[in-house]
Amino acid sequence: MIYHKRALIILVLFSFFMTGCASHRYQEPKDVDLIPVSQKAAQDLLAQSKDLLAPGSLVVVSSFINVNDLNKTSAFGRITSSQISSAIFKAGYRIRSMELSTEDFIQTNSGFHKLSLEAKMALKEQGAAALVVGVFAPGRKIAYVNVRMVDLNVQEVMASTDFSVPMGADAKVLLKSRKTGANESE
Repeated sequence: MIYHKRALIILVLFSFFMTGCASHRYQEPKDVDLIPVSQKAAQDLLAQSKDLLAPGSLVVVSSFINVNDLNKTSAFGRITSSQISSAIFKAGYRIRSMELSTEDFIQTNSGFHKLSLEAKMALKEQGAAALVVGVFAPGRKIAYVNVRMVDLNVQEVMASTDFSVPMGADAKVLLKSRKTGANESE
């Protein structure tokens, strides 16, 4: 009889233990709606630059690129930059979207990237006052994004914001990279 009680207690504890372990299985992160996240990023940029950027100014927004390979973007980089463009447009600014490849930037001695003289002149000829650029870094559970608004007159950051997105099924599909610039068909 004592043997049966011990066996029953062991069975109950084993069942309890197994139920507890089952609840700790890995679960895929859930996707978030990128639109509100992108709109919030645009609002952050505009709030920081409100005294530096005149209403109605032309803002050029580049597709965001993968921080691990600055020659690649993705559907994530293009849709996020497009959504930020839309929010900036709705706030009363003129928008031009474009992809800038790493050839449009030069690296300074301090390691920072600046627009090449040719790229800066082309943007100034279009009448652009600011350039919005961004990088993303896909992780295992989260993708991290940094967005900066650069004053084209002095080539200094006038606003910057960061956000993250869970790596759900949609985000993983959107984050598959492709090359940027002139050789996009490769």
